[in-house]
Amino acid sequence: MVESDPRGDADLVGEARAGDHAAWASLCRRHAPRLGAYLGARLRRPEVVDQLVGEAVVAAWLHLPELTDPSGFAAWFRRTGAGLALKWAREHPAEEIAAPWSRGGADAGLARLDQLVGGLEETARMALELRWRGGLSGGELAGALRCPVEEAERLADEAENEVLRRWDAGDVP
Repeated sequence: MVESDPRGDADLVGEARAGDHAAWASLCRRHAPRLGAYLGARLRRPEVVDQLVGEAVVAAWLHLPELTDPSGFAAWFRRTGAGLALKWAREHPAEEIAAPWSRGGADAGLARLDQLVGGLEETARMALELRWRGGLSGGELAGALRCPVEEAERLADEAENEVLRRWDAGDVP
């Protein structure tokens, strides 16, 4: 999702602190999908990621006055979500970190797709998951992968092509 609000994070944080709920909504629209992609690339549990992103939005709102550098909202928000993810992992030690992408159960096709994506090299897997699950592309994908836009798009394209090639060939990791 591309955020259309031209104001910078620091301006939006200032307005949100002053009680402007539209500014807070703009910050959430801008950063919640990125947090979901970040957590999803690590947890690979869509239902848990959705829950954690929601908790991060609430926690960030409650602790917004504590943010010392409003221009650093993106990193602060990601740390808030990461902290909640670590807390979740400690509180649920018996639960798996990774699960099939399917929200509805044991669909064999989705389980196979999950295996194929999981069998990719780590950077390729992350690029593809950030694109498919997080909806990131262009600058957002490059920012998450910490590389130039062209390289990020190339990594995601190559990973997607490899998964499709393996799928068509009937490969199962």
